[in-house]
Amino acid sequence: MQIPGRITLTRNDFYVVPHIVRSGETISSTSYTVSAGGKGANQSVALGRAGANVFHAGKIGKDGDWVRKIMENAGVDTTYIQVAEKEATGRAIIQLSEESYDNSIVLFPGTNDTVTIEEARHVLSNFGEGDWIVMQNEISSGGEIMRAAKERGMTICFNPSPMTSELPKQYPLHLVDYLLINEIEAQGLYSYLTAPKTDTDSFTSSSHITASESFPVLEKAYEQISGIIITLGGDGLVARFRINEEDVKMKEFRMGIVKGNVVNTTGAGDTFSGYFVANLVRNQVLNERFSAEQLQAALLEASHAASLAVGKEGAMDSIPVKNDVDTAITTKQKLD
Repeated sequence: MQIPGRITLTRNDFYVVPHIVRSGETISSTSYTVSAGGKGANQSVALGRAGANVFHAGKIGKDGDWVRKIMENAGVDTTYIQVAEKEATGRAIIQLSEESYDNSIVLFPGTNDTVTIEEARHVLSNFGEGDWIVMQNEISSGGEIMRAAKERGMTICFNPSPMTSELPKQYPLHLVDYLLINEIEAQGLYSYLTAPKTDTDSFTSSSHITASESFPVLEKAYEQISGIIITLGGDGLVARFRINEEDVKMKEFRMGIVKGNVVNTTGAGDTFSGYFVANLVRNQVLNERFSAEQLQAALLEASHAASLAVGKEGAMDSIPVKNDVDTAITTKQKLD
């Protein structure tokens, strides 16, 4: 089984600040670093370090070749990465708060916004049933790419970040197999799905809605879905999976965070996504659904990987290798 994706690469500019800058405020950064990143690239590296057979498809400028080399060293096949002649590689301006350890990100899409459906179809012609595609909302033609992947019988894992008011209309979410979202993204989808039909442009985050309240709305809207994972930051995660195709009710899983030293949370979500998918692909039997035990194991491995990632600086640089994740899991089991 192979995992391709039409996904992003960026240069990450990290600024450590006393707190996330407020509107109209000017503050000084206490340090500045540059690293490789982009949600798609981070997730591909996580997949590669988790041992998956992963191909990264995307587009970089001539200024981004160093990012490709980092990905190759992580075990990612970069055959389908194109180099644009004129456009610059995408960039992320990231604030890291010394006060709360939170981050705030401004994205410049660059080459990520120049992807065409024709380019994507050329890549997807090399993949089909049994292969997975991991997607995010950071490239152009995303909805069309999702349709093209499903036409080829691929399993679709979607992380709808950044969440925008247009996303539910641009992407055929009824084709998604696994939806990986955080609490804010779940609230945004809830607002969109429950808005009056005369107000389909409404997309205000329902901050009072909990993950448990979001699930019934999401399950009803996307009846085909095999799994929904909602990450809750410091409160861990809650997920629901359809164990058997005929199941009306999805099985719920809850997991707290794996405690550890927190240095930088930027790459945690991408690390979780990559390791979760890698674990499922590693144990996949074609045309069979995953058991509750397999899904629990995938969530556990992904949670441990994310815990290791937040203990290091950087985004892509912080993603652990599988041996370290396996050791962390074994150590935790012995302590318990």
